[in-house]
Amino acid sequence: MTNKRMMKMMLILVAILVTFSSCQKNEVALRTGTLKATFTVGTGSLQSFDYYITLSDNNSPQIEGLDARMDQGVLTVKNLNPGNYYLEYSYPNGSSYQSGKILFQIHSGQTTEIKKQF
Repeated sequence: MTNKRMMKMMLILVAILVTFSSCQKNEVALRTGTLKATFTVGTGSLQSFDYYITLSDNNSPQIEGLDARMDQGVLTVKNLNPGNYYLEYSYPNGSSYQSGKILFQIHSGQTTEIKKQF
């Protein structure tokens, strides 16, 4: 390789590294979306249930390592890539509530809200 060509390749590599290293955390969040699912019973909130999220292609295993939290019947899942997903939920044995599956779509930089009442 000639020195000129080597220098050009190094400059391209440096430009790529600078581009990726300059991304801020909030810039990454703009490329992902958030799910906010609220589960209520009458006038109160449903405190506990099991859930998992899969891609909508029906062949995907559940998605692991989600940035999710449950607080007073509200499930919030952050940093989902744009696309179509299923939220599958179930309740402890002996519960009178039915399990189910909800299709939802995530858009970049937006929050998708789901409300389920029993």
